[in-house]
Amino acid sequence: MIEHYPSQALSGLTLAIATILLLAWAHWRSQHTLPLPPGPPSEFLLGHFRVIPKENAAAVYAKWSREYNSDIIHVRSLGRSTVVLNSADVARDILDKKGANFCDRPQFTLLEVMGWGKTLTFLPFGERWQMHRKLLQTSFSNTNVRQWHSLQITEARRTIRNIIKKPETWETSLRRLAVAIVLQVSYGTQVLEDDDPYIQIANDAMYATGNGGVPANSIVDLVPFVRYLPDCIVRDWSLRFARQWRWAIKKLHDIPFAAAQAEYHRYDHHRNTSLAHNLLREYKDKESRGQEQQWSLDDIKGAAGAVFIAGADTTWATCVIFILNMVLHPEIQDKAQQELDTLIGFDKLPDFSDRPALVYIEHVVQEIYRWSPLAPLGIPHKSLHDDIYKGMHIPKGLWSMPTLMPWLMMSGSTKTPTISTPTDMKLGNRFLLAILDLGAAIPTAPRYFCTLAKLETCTQVFDNVVDTWLTMVFAASHPEHFDCVIKPRSLAAEALVNSDSE
Repeated sequence: MIEHYPSQALSGLTLAIATILLLAWAHWRSQHTLPLPPGPPSEFLLGHFRVIPKENAAAVYAKWSREYNSDIIHVRSLGRSTVVLNSADVARDILDKKGANFCDRPQFTLLEVMGWGKTLTFLPFGERWQMHRKLLQTSFSNTNVRQWHSLQITEARRTIRNIIKKPETWETSLRRLAVAIVLQVSYGTQVLEDDDPYIQIANDAMYATGNGGVPANSIVDLVPFVRYLPDCIVRDWSLRFARQWRWAIKKLHDIPFAAAQAEYHRYDHHRNTSLAHNLLREYKDKESRGQEQQWSLDDIKGAAGAVFIAGADTTWATCVIFILNMVLHPEIQDKAQQELDTLIGFDKLPDFSDRPALVYIEHVVQEIYRWSPLAPLGIPHKSLHDDIYKGMHIPKGLWSMPTLMPWLMMSGSTKTPTISTPTDMKLGNRFLLAILDLGAAIPTAPRYFCTLAKLETCTQVFDNVVDTWLTMVFAASHPEHFDCVIKPRSLAAEALVNSDSE
């Protein structure tokens, strides 16, 4: 009987291998026979290429989500698949709970052509991405950002003085505010006047980035080698635009960084705690000791440039949207000012120490985030492996892109995106859970809190020639220009702004 053992063992091994192969095949088959998420009808070969929205994309995706009764929508363009995540719950499930599989980023070829090749947002997942993420996380931790509170207070006060002096140029004053804060933080450079050249550098870069088409959806993103062909062969407006405006992104990276380098060599650089100076200091220390560098000068330039453009754009747009809401909802302006008058009084301007007490102002700031997200389409991620979500197949290499439309960021059943109700902006209620879960809402709030609180304290915003329908037409998540009058609430408020008591 002993001689039968080898054959029995072999039969058992064969059965085990066959079972494993069968299970693996069944798993593979289940993944590839499960349906993709729903989406609009597609065309042969082209897929959804001709129906993927070029403008107001987030609103179109939200409309499809309602039409197909699904919070996750699938579209395919020239063989490349994308799922759009249209709710906070789905975004949390895919990008957070399944984050290990959806941590990769697609290649943004069009933005590389424009000059954004070394920016964290558009880098593929890997060592360089992790290094850039570490650079920014360390510099902008909740502890480190507190060093910039005094800067924000100073610039907010200067901005209010400028607006009172020239109320018709309030938008320009807010642009200076945004650039002044972020340029100090990123490069240690001061911006004192509304016509400073750095403001135009930021404006040009914002225009170039915001008007080059939908990221990752141009012909050069779909067929990357096209970037090397001349315009006479590739008649694509987005590629031509990226080439024509590359100078704007180059100026944004080169000019402030060159100024930071010159200042680093000219003055006591240890007193400058900006991002560029901190990284230059560490770079030069390693260079003098002959140690291996963790990052290059181009990496420093890319990180600082990313902070410059992102901070300048979002700070300005948030302040403008705040002004727009005060025009559209004067009753909210009155209530916010009542809170300030009651809790702060008339002898001082609010600062960060008053923030815990100013609950209504805090909710106003959070409602601004929800009412008009500055980035209605989140940055696309890419799956590393096949996945399954709620009985739907998510193929390897598929792009996942969250939308941040106002009604999609509310919890519960309350969905009234056009009604601004700051008292409802509480954790677990209307609060923007999608942004909070991605770690963006709370850390960024202080950047705007002090400025908006000071504006409420010192000024009154009045409707002039404001048409609600006009102002609700957003281009690149920014409101169109609208007319309004901003003036001091009283002579005492104006004197307080102009005093040297703070």
